[in-house]
Amino acid sequence: MKYILSYTLLILFLKTSFSQEVNNYQSEEKEEKFNYISFGWSNPISLTRSILIDDLNEKLGFYLDYSLDIEDNKLVKIHIKTSPFYATQKLTLGNFLASIDYVKLITLKDKYTLGHGAGTYFRCNVYRSQPVAGLQTFWSSDFFGIGLQYHFFLDYELKDDLWINILTHLNLGLHQTYDNTINNGIEAQEIWRFKTANQQLISIGIKKKF
Repeated sequence: MKYILSYTLLILFLKTSFSQEVNNYQSEEKEEKFNYISFGWSNPISLTRSILIDDLNEKLGFYLDYSLDIEDNKLVKIHIKTSPFYATQKLTLGNFLASIDYVKLITLKDKYTLGHGAGTYFRCNVYRSQPVAGLQTFWSSDFFGIGLQYHFFLDYELKDDLWINILTHLNLGLHQTYDNTINNGIEAQEIWRFKTANQQLISIGIKKKF
């Protein structure tokens, strides 16, 4: 009987120890998964061109990224960028674009991290008029588009868990547009065309790990 009791206690002890090791291993696995947030200037090239070329009317743009580790050197990233401005009593989020990408790191060396990814995007312009007493304020949008995009990035480490983030986006999709031809005072109907939505050839910002 004492042998049976001894074996039972030994099995329970080994099972408990094994469970603790598994739980510790899983905890370590969870601790190795990180989140990243990036924020910065989304359109330095196109904004500079709009200053030099009168026909262009580009506004200052910003981008915000959220990335999550899913496995070694692979991430999922949610990316948002827009050019917000306020004019004629209307808030406009110009060139608003949201995308979700699958990202892979392809180089890790010293202070540099190089990676690339691909995904899908949705874009539009968003408007909101100033509230007026007695009238309901509405949100509206136009110039919609959907498509595929590819991007690559280079991060330079400033200090632990903080980098300079340089991004390049290339995309192509089906976009709503309008013919400039006017017939009898009435604008021609909308047209959907394949085109790029790229006010973001180069983006520069700061990336933080947490």
